[in-house]
This record gives sequence, C-alpha cells and structure tokens, in this order.
Amino acid sequence: MTPSASTTVSRQRIDALTVLALVYLAVPNLIFVIGWFLLPAALILCGVLAYLLHSALGTRPLAWNLDRSPGAAALLLVAGFGWAAFGGGSHFMYANHDWVIRDAVLGDLVYSDWPVAYKTPDGTTTVLRSAIGYFLPPALFGKLFGTAHLDIAVYLWTVGGVLIFLGLLPLPRRVGWPLLLGIVVTIFFSGMDYLGLVIATQTTPIFPLRLEWWGPLSYPSLTGQLLWAPNHCLPIWIGTLLILRHRNEDELIPLACALLPLTLIWTPFAAIGLAPFVLLCAWKPFFCRASWNSVPWKPIIGAAIFSLPIILFLLIDTNSMTMVSSSAQVQAAAGSNSANQAVSLHSYLLFVSCEFLLLALALAPHVQRERHLFALALIILLALPLFRFGPSNDSLLRLSTPPLIVLLVFSLHVILRPERTERSLSLWLVWLFLAIGAHTAFNELWRSASFQRWKADYRQTLSSHHGGGIPPHYGGKLGPSPIARGLKPMTHSAEDAKRP
Repeated sequence: MTPSASTTVSRQRIDALTVLALVYLAVPNLIFVIGWFLLPAALILCGVLAYLLHSALGTRPLAWNLDRSPGAAALLLVAGFGWAAFGGGSHFMYANHDWVIRDAVLGDLVYSDWPVAYKTPDGTTTVLRSAIGYFLPPALFGKLFGTAHLDIAVYLWTVGGVLIFLGLLPLPRRVGWPLLLGIVVTIFFSGMDYLGLVIATQTTPIFPLRLEWWGPLSYPSLTGQLLWAPNHCLPIWIGTLLILRHRNEDELIPLACALLPLTLIWTPFAAIGLAPFVLLCAWKPFFCRASWNSVPWKPIIGAAIFSLPIILFLLIDTNSMTMVSSSAQVQAAAGSNSANQAVSLHSYLLFVSCEFLLLALALAPHVQRERHLFALALIILLALPLFRFGPSNDSLLRLSTPPLIVLLVFSLHVILRPERTERSLSLWLVWLFLAIGAHTAFNELWRSASFQRWKADYRQTLSSHHGGGIPPHYGGKLGPSPIARGLKPMTHSAEDAKRP
C-alpha cells in the first residue's frame, strides 16, 4: 500500500469523498439525537456534533473535485447500484431470513413513537437500542411518506454507502480494465470458504448454499456482509478506509474524533474494531509533538461528550446480553449452535489458513511500506477466534471487518500496481487464492438472484417474532439507567402503534 498520487490525499486539502463519508455517517446521528433526546440534551449534542465535524473538515480548504474521470465515475455508479440491488433490505431479489427481523425493526421505527419501546410481561419498559443507525434515514422517510416505497428508500440509502466505499478504495481514476478488475476483486473478495469446507467435511458443497459457516468460526465475505448485515458493515467499511486515507496526516486525530463517535449508533462494534488502527496511525503525530499543549484536546473532549450518552444508551441492560451469550455457549456444548462450539487447534489452523493467512503470506513479499498496518491486521485476525461475544459470535463477524478491508486494500495495490512487470510465484498465488475465495460471494449473489423473492412485512413488531419478548442484542429493560432522564418519555409501546 505504497502512498502514491492515486491513493493518497493532500495534507493541505480534504476532498469531497471524505466530506460525503462523514456526512453519511452523521445523518443517522442527527436523526437519533433529535428523535430520542429531550430538547435541551438534543441541542447540546447537535452543537457538539457540529463542532466535531468542523474540527475534522473546517480547518482545511475543501477540494470538491472527486478526482475521477467521467467514465470511471460512471462505472463506479453502475457497480454501486448493481451490487446494492442484491441486498436484502430492498427486497428486489431474495432476502436472507435475517431480514424478517430487520424489517420488523424498520417497521417499529416507522410506526412507533421515538424512542421505540415495548411492553413486557412484568410491566417494565424495554427499549430498542442496538444497531439502529442504518435504519433511521429510511424510517424517517417512512414516517413522512408512508411505507409504499420504503424498500426503495432502503435501497437508495444502501447505494449511498456502497458508492462512498467504492470511491474511497484505491482504485484507478480512469476507466479501463484495471478499474473493472479492481471492482470485481472487491465484490468477490472473501476467504477460501470453499476450500475449507471441502477439507473439513470431505464433501463438495451444494451450490448455491451458503459457504461461510463451514465450521464454528466465520469471517464473512464483503458481499455476504452487504447482503446480510449492511447496518453493521457499511460504517465499518467507510470508517476503515477513512483512517487509511488520512493515516499520514496531522489531522487524523480530529478526523478520528468525529468518525468514531458517529459510528456508535450504527453499531458499537465499529468503534471497537477501528480503534486499534486509529491508535497505530495516530501514534507518531500524537506522541511526538513538542508539548502536550499542541495535542488537539478540544476534539477529544468533544468526542467524549458526544459519545457518552450514546454509549449509555447502548449499554442499557447489557447484562441480559451477557447471560444470553453464556447460555448460547452452554447450548453449543449440546451441538445446537455451531457459532459457539468449542474450537480445536486443528479447526483454528484450518480456519485461519483458508480465511486469510495463505493470502497474507502470498501478499507479504510485495508489502514494501505500511508493514505495521499489514502486521496489525494479521494479529487481529489471528486473535479474534480466541474471543466470543454475542449469540452468533458477533464480535468475530464484526471486528474482523476492518483488518479484512486492510487486506483488500493491500491486495488491490499488489494486483493493480501499474509498474508491476514481474510474474512471481507469490503473485500467481495471490490470484489463485482470490479466485478460490470468489466462490463465496458468487454463491451469495446467485442465491439472491435465483431464490424466490418475498415482500417485506413492516406491520409485524419485533416482539411479535419473539413471543412478546425482545432479543437482548436488540433491546433491554430501561430500568434505572442514567440515560433515562435525558430521553423523551415513552408513552406508547410499539404494540400500541396503529399499523395498516
């Protein structure tokens, strides 16, 4: 990932893509702050949000030129609109079964008063709290215009995130085979799940069934993430590339102070996964300054002020989530949940080898600079299988995304480097491993296009899908939470809301 004119941004100017990326991440935060908090708290948080964006963007002149040829921009638009069309939220094609729950969440956000609350059998209030940022702009559209075209709103919102992600990637700026090749590699980027499944089961997988859960561990492909969980992946994709894009700039710290708080309402895993890369990239400019007085303390303090109420909101009744995670591990001992089954040394070595390690070893001879980023990505991917959190080992699924994006960026640099003329064995191995990994994304896309499409039902509440209860990773009992005083009163539950 050698810095070059086509992959880095000037230290004196900040371009439109960075502005669009932060605005895209900020919009759900603005909706959340105004919709969930009492007016005094909302005004304060809006003011802090404006300050964080100004500190990240307003201290440098803006370059509004997107720095792409018209042909390249058109190709990215086609790729973004096409890739997003396969996603479950739009229901243009087959949607994976997880979208039954996500459609219910979106319906509750549309039809219910904010904050969204649910009735519980013991009379306490359960509040919807987690991973709702992605749904808030479409939900606002639904409140204003109804649900007749809500699927289109979800689709366009997803397209916006995908286009920003593609634009931030170090892809060629002019139309041609290298740009097309880079887009294809990105869409089909995945670990070698096909190879892992064949070795683990001694059988050939049935096409086009899902390949990613071939063992008790899974690092999802980019296409798999987009089709199954855009609410989690989009902020992580964009955040990772923003950090890489501005990694060598003194302004990285103010940028990170705006970026990390903005991702919290999208998914709490984003800030956790991005933090190691922020710390690594900010280490030199932060600790090598002439004095502590030159450290940008105001953005840091502003980030803490904005993050605190959102963190307290996300922490509502997290004890129940821990209990469910422990219960899932107990059930896994009986073989009912592969995501939480014990991992043997053999399974671990097979998993890391097929998912990323063989590709990384093939890339390593071509990594001349930024080796610290490459090494950090590998360390994280090696360590994540040792930890578990969530009913489906959510920490593994989400926290693996930043280092996988880093590997994608290195892969793009290696295969698209214009001065490359040699054809070494390691380069051929990179192509081979990428080709084997492409099976995973191909299966996901084929299944989405060929399986029977079904329409979203926004009339069903989240609680109706769980026998009157709320999954603990989606909501929790408000109780005596310190954030309760700052939230708007919850006078009606989602079950009481009128639905067509």
